[in-house]
Amino acid sequence: MMNKIKFILNVSLAAVMLLLMDPRSFYGLGFHEWAGLIIGLFFLLHKALNWTWIKKVTMGFIKRCPRRARLNYVLDVLLLVGMFLMIFSGIAIAKTIDFSWLNLGGSHMFWRVMHTSSSYITLALFGIHLGLHWKWVVQRFNFKKDKKWQKKLAS
Repeated sequence: MMNKIKFILNVSLAAVMLLLMDPRSFYGLGFHEWAGLIIGLFFLLHKALNWTWIKKVTMGFIKRCPRRARLNYVLDVLLLVGMFLMIFSGIAIAKTIDFSWLNLGGSHMFWRVMHTSSSYITLALFGIHLGLHWKWVVQRFNFKKDKKWQKKLAS
């Protein structure tokens, strides 16, 4: 059951991230801003659902820890930083949600460049993350029951 929840959450995160890449194409800037905040909450939920793994790898990072687990951990930290930068800079440049009370300062151009740059870098990191977890994704679709898919995955 938990794997199903994680899978639905992960697919939703990926789909919304792709929709948010162009703020004016889907439902406009208002959707982009609200969905950006909501996806940040879902990202935190994703981390909470994987807290046992995060804690285990954090505690064993210095000690003997599999290389793949370290790579995933570093990637997750980079994704966390990227999400933070995207959301923070998005708040600074928001036009349909009033965050002026935060007095973030800085030039609009600075925040725009940070938002765009962190968005593209984070999207690339999400792609790498997805690739590293591709076997898990395929298993959620139960392709392993299909003999044709077994042969394709094995090759």
